[in-house]
Amino acid sequence: MNKILRFGLLVGMMTSCLWAVPSVMGVNGLINMPTAYSINPKEVDLGFNLVSSSTPGLPNWKYYSNLGVFDGVELGFVGNNLTEGVFINLKFFMISDKNSISPLRIAGGFTNISSHSNTDLYLVLSKSFSKQVAGHFGFTSNVRASNIKADVMFGMEMGLNPDTSLVADMVGADNTWNLSAGIRYKLSNEFQVNAYINDLGNNTPNKASLLIGMSWFGLLQ
Repeated sequence: MNKILRFGLLVGMMTSCLWAVPSVMGVNGLINMPTAYSINPKEVDLGFNLVSSSTPGLPNWKYYSNLGVFDGVELGFVGNNLTEGVFINLKFFMISDKNSISPLRIAGGFTNISSHSNTDLYLVLSKSFSKQVAGHFGFTSNVRASNIKADVMFGMEMGLNPDTSLVADMVGADNTWNLSAGIRYKLSNEFQVNAYINDLGNNTPNKASLLIGMSWFGLLQ
């Protein structure tokens, strides 16, 4: 059975330039937004991002991991946050039209569940236009805020070849938008590296930062 799962995983990664990768928030996604892509049951990814920023007091690295616990459910965490340590993430998949040539996926979930002040509820739609290009759109809101409002999320990823992809996303509302972009490169079927520029326009309190990271993907026995 494990051999069949590993073979299916390998074929899927070889026939598409796009794959599920942890975001800066830990949950699988782009840079600052989750996507409706997922890892399957018994699949796991883990990794870290080194952070270079001119803003004092920010952590200089973060670590994360995700596990496919059931069909349609992904559980993860992200660590080394400023004041509260480790945060828990949870993603649920509502629609996944995997048999379509250009599949549409919808997922919802929570990030930073264990935070006392910043737990986000999100809903995201992901649409593959080809094996090389996918677009993402969604909403997110801090449910622990005193004044709850929704931020809009836009994202795009483009596979240049089976090993390299470009990613970009924009998250915000009104006049405050966080635009980020970066590149991902697969060293092998298990390891990939990334380089992101977060907040290209210096529109958030943390200002622009450079993130360089690595992640590992595998299958539990």
